[in-house]
Amino acid sequence: MDAWIALLGFAFVSCVTPGPNNILLGVTGAEFGFWRASRHILGTALGIGAMALSVAAGLGVLVTQVPEIELAMKVAGSAYLLYLAFRIAGAGALERGHVARPLGVLQAAAFQAINPKGWIFALGAITTFRPTDIPFVAGSILVALTMMVVVIPTAALWAAGGGLLNLLLSGGRTHRAVSMVLAGLLAATVAFVWV
Repeated sequence: MDAWIALLGFAFVSCVTPGPNNILLGVTGAEFGFWRASRHILGTALGIGAMALSVAAGLGVLVTQVPEIELAMKVAGSAYLLYLAFRIAGAGALERGHVARPLGVLQAAAFQAINPKGWIFALGAITTFRPTDIPFVAGSILVALTMMVVVIPTAALWAAGGGLLNLLLSGGRTHRAVSMVLAGLLAATVAFVWV
């Protein structure tokens, strides 16, 4: 029970702190509102859960031990994050209607494959908090489900915060300034890919 409480604490801190997912969720909430961001929230949770199970199945070892795979993921993830930052800055992310639609469930889930913070979260959770007193598969599923359950309210918090921010701001210049800050924050997360 103590290990599960520790996992909850680790998952909460990992999920609620800024990173690529949360900044994108904030932008999605600002652009489309909370309810339309719900598919993005669900996809993030499913992607993190799938990532945790893939780490438990051995993919985490492969990613960390084969430098070419790790480098390819870093390059792809960095390029995609910079592309998204460019889109956020150029589109005026807090002005409704500039982006056609928010990320869907599958897109948000797939984004986890190139999310460096997601990999760190999954590797840390599986290697540190998987219960050893129950079968391996059951313990891995328990960790993945816990991670998914924690992702949903924390992701919802970021999406709701983006929606609230949009409501509180008025004027094109203010929206533009906040869009630039959000784009800058997302671009800054690329540094964490390479550190």
